[in-house]
Amino acid sequence: MTKGCAAKAAAGLPVVLWLTMAVAYAQGSSTTVTKTPAPQPAPAATMRPSIDESVIPAESATPVEEVVPPKIDEGGSWQVAVEQAKGPTPLVGQQQAAAVGKINAYFNDMTSLEGNFKQTDANNKRTSGRFYVLRPGKIRFDYAPPSPIRIVADGHSLGIQDKSLKTVEKYPIKSTPFRLLLANKVDLGRDARIVGVEQDNDKLAITLEDRKGTAGHIRLMFKSGSQLELQEWTITDAQGLTTRVTVDSLVRGRKKSPSFFTIKEETNRFRMGG
Repeated sequence: MTKGCAAKAAAGLPVVLWLTMAVAYAQGSSTTVTKTPAPQPAPAATMRPSIDESVIPAESATPVEEVVPPKIDEGGSWQVAVEQAKGPTPLVGQQQAAAVGKINAYFNDMTSLEGNFKQTDANNKRTSGRFYVLRPGKIRFDYAPPSPIRIVADGHSLGIQDKSLKTVEKYPIKSTPFRLLLANKVDLGRDARIVGVEQDNDKLAITLEDRKGTAGHIRLMFKSGSQLELQEWTITDAQGLTTRVTVDSLVRGRKKSPSFFTIKEETNRFRMGG
């Protein structure tokens, strides 16, 4: 959310060559070889061991039980693997339109929202804090110490306050992705280019780009069911760097005064809510 600044071994002579040399040497030798009769095979009876009390005839031996391997339901295992490998299902056509309408209604029915957040930036730096929303136009992020940052949108500008340096950087809110969600009437199909909508069990995600040419995109993740609940968002800038924010302990309807969203250098003590 802040600015992204890789012997040969020598082989012996082949076996065939060694055999050829041996045959040639034998043929050129003058040595007389005396032939001796080949030994006759012993009678079969002398080769048969005698049967005494210690030898059990085969016909009297206890039969060996056949080992049957267990049956493997390959079809069932394959089905389980396929189910586990399934990813999010892209929604198109009427399914996508219905999902976008549900997300629009979630924001339009919201007047105020607050909760805790945890942020991970492109450098894997982790911060946390508390955020507040007052629609239309207002949002505030109070980062927990030791971070000196506070981000406030007052309806017109978005200011990044550094409490240690006592500096404020301001940007038109219309140039940030938050304008899509803080508008008086949220209509994502009208104000954004929908890159994709995905459903994954009890999760619903939508990826958006600003139609007005703002570089980068934002991906919102909701817990779906009878009612949606915002769980996280990921902002990717023009350089492809991402900032992921997860939220929890959400409370709706607890309104803050508009003055709470004033961009100013003076700060109050940070307090984490629950």
